[in-house]
Amino acid sequence: MRKRERHRLITRLLNEQDVQKQEDFVGLLEERGVSVTQATISRDIKELKLVKVPSQKGGYRYSIPRETTEDVRGKLDKILKTAFVSVDRMDKFVILKTLPGNASALANLIEKHYVKELFGTLNDDDNVLMITRTEQDTERLFKDFQIYI
Repeated sequence: MRKRERHRLITRLLNEQDVQKQEDFVGLLEERGVSVTQATISRDIKELKLVKVPSQKGGYRYSIPRETTEDVRGKLDKILKTAFVSVDRMDKFVILKTLPGNASALANLIEKHYVKELFGTLNDDDNVLMITRTEQDTERLFKDFQIYI
């Protein structure tokens, strides 16, 4: 697994559960078929700039540093204005076409901004496939991206 994909998986894990130790990351990733060392996780934590915050269960857990919605929304708006090509939808899927080389950055911002609506995303060089939780989420995302056409 590439570092970028591992970082996305780590981010998802942080949204799903309390991770208190580096060893917890190693175990959770291994459960998902990703073999990593504690040293790799340590580097990932530094690169992702993860911080420890109080846990509701007691102790401390890793967390993603707070980035305001305005920052994410502003970055998302900027890349959509410069690299967006088209949007389409079907059932619980929304696909965005971008200029080549822009889909990865766009997918990252979309995942941060639409956490509640998304089940997951997939991207290549110029496409972002969003899998939504409900068909209503599909309609919302489709309408949100249609304004850039």
